[in-house]
Amino acid sequence: MTDSRRQTLTRADLIDGLRELIAELRITGTPARIRIVGGAAIALTLNAERAATVDIDGPLDPPEPILAAAHRLAVRNGWRQDWINDAAKVFLPTGYGDRSAEWITIHDDGQIHVQIAAPDTLLAMKLHAAQRRGNRDAPDLAVLLPHCSITTSDQAEQLYEAYYPGDTLTPRTRQLLELILSKAIEPPAAPPLPALD
Repeated sequence: MTDSRRQTLTRADLIDGLRELIAELRITGTPARIRIVGGAAIALTLNAERAATVDIDGPLDPPEPILAAAHRLAVRNGWRQDWINDAAKVFLPTGYGDRSAEWITIHDDGQIHVQIAAPDTLLAMKLHAAQRRGNRDAPDLAVLLPHCSITTSDQAEQLYEAYYPGDTLTPRTRQLLELILSKAIEPPAAPPLPALD
C-alpha cells in the first residue's frame, strides 16, 4: 500500500504548521519550547527558495504533548506523522567546545517559545552532517558559508572545531568546501523572520 501522505513541506507549509501547532498547544495550555535546526531552519531564516524539506527537526520540550499535537495536525493536513520530530537533537553541539548551540527566538508568547538555530550553529551542524552524507548538504552549505562570512576551508574547520572539539573535517568534506567556495555563489537574501502569531 502506498503512503498517500504528503512527503515534503514548503516554507509556507512550515510556517502554517508551526502556527497550527502553537494554536493546538495554547488550547491544551501546554507550555512548550520548540527548537528548529536543519533544512527547516534554513528555509525559515536564510533561504526562502530552499527546496522543500520533509520535516522540522530539533529539541522539543516537553516532547510528548508537542508530538501528540503534531500528530493531530499531520492527520488533519495529510502530512507525514513525523513532520515534526526531535531526532536531530543528538547532533547538537554538546557545549564542551568553545561554543555551544546558539538560538534566535522567532516566537515567545510566554507559554510557547519557538527558536531557530543561529547561522553559525546551523553551519557547524551541516558540516557535521557532511562528514557522513557528503554532497547531500552542499546546497545548504553554499547558503550558510557566505552568511557566516566563511571564505576558506580553514575558517570553516575553525568554526566546526569550536562547536565539535576534537573533530576535524575529513578530506572529502574539505574538498566539498573548496568546490563550493571556489564558485563564490551569492547567497539568496534572507527572508524576514516568520510571524507565528
